[in-house]
Amino acid sequence: MKFDLSTPNDLKQAETHFKALCEAQNKIELKAIKNKRSLSQNAYLHVVITLYAIYFGSTLNEAKTDLKRGCNFMVYEKNGSKYLKETSKMDSKELTEFIEWIRNFASENGCYIPTSEEYLQNKFSIDKDIDNHKKYL
Repeated sequence: MKFDLSTPNDLKQAETHFKALCEAQNKIELKAIKNKRSLSQNAYLHVVITLYAIYFGSTLNEAKTDLKRGCNFMVYEKNGSKYLKETSKMDSKELTEFIEWIRNFASENGCYIPTSEEYLQNKFSIDKDIDNHKKYL
């Protein structure tokens, strides 16, 4: 069952249901449902990484890896080894934070990356520029 705990009615129903499951000593799975990112947000992430790669002369994979390594919340440690988070497993909030981090980091290093609104306004020319660099990415 799914409940929106921000609404009083759903919260009450969830508490009642949970109490019944506890009394029956059932095995349950309880997890938060994250807001999934949109396709347009995912597409914009790839534009951001591509523009970064073009500016710094990297391939897409090199740029994505370098950006993740440079972003403290994209690196985690497990059993003494460091790993990089997968963007495919990020929700919309996490992805927004990563995109903003990339834009700020790029700006600090002389590379302006347009906002999503600016990208949409200039989509044709930006996509044309990206297409002209595809063979190097």
